[in-house]
Amino acid sequence: MREGITAKKPNIDKDILNAEEAAILFSVSIWTMYKRAKAEKLPAHYMGKRLYFVKSELIDYIRQT
Repeated sequence: MREGITAKKPNIDKDILNAEEAAILFSVSIWTMYKRAKAEKLPAHYMGKRLYFVKSELIDYIRQT
């Protein structure tokens, strides 16, 4: 690996999360997040083809289940 190049780490401290960040929050795979969002088992929002999650909605969902 070249010196000075670092991989970007997902930030789960944000209010709006992408599928990768939400998967880290839930400790599941990204594929699982897409699958549950498509089945409307999780609160999710699409902007075009991109999937986003509002962190507070996910936390509320976890508390309700």
